[in-house]
Amino acid sequence: MNKAKFFLIIFILLLFANCGYKPIYSSNNKNNEEFLSIRVQNIKDRQGQILKNNLSNQLNPKNIKKTSKYHLFVNYGEGKEELGYRKDMSATRTNLIHNATYQLKIIKTGETILKGSAAITSSYDVVESIYATIIAEKNARIKGLKIISDIVVNEIAIYFNNKKS
Repeated sequence: MNKAKFFLIIFILLLFANCGYKPIYSSNNKNNEEFLSIRVQNIKDRQGQILKNNLSNQLNPKNIKKTSKYHLFVNYGEGKEELGYRKDMSATRTNLIHNATYQLKIIKTGETILKGSAAITSSYDVVESIYATIIAEKNARIKGLKIISDIVVNEIAIYFNNKKS
């Protein structure tokens, strides 16, 4: 009889412990269908191309063809901030400051349904080898662009998740 009470108490605790959490990216979520109908517009410069590819791959990883209902417009900018100086006043550390603003628009009406911005800082060491510094800057840029695309996709997912609720 004690085992039955124990399992009944455990069952009741588990039943009431449900907090209503729903994962945004679950396979049965309707956000996935909305993601497939978003077309990412071209973004200027090489960094913009990388960001566009990141966004497109996150929104539609299997490249499923579907009629576009939304356009995603992104403006991207980047700046540098030098930190830490040697005795000869050359920098030893540099921050790359990534800024992006985005708008999600309905194609039929042109109405903006979501807009926002994302900003992050990635950094790299400036060393005596020019090649090593160039590669470090490139890696910091690629990582920063990946984080920017993660932020934008998460905001879109949250928007569609709240819209469906």
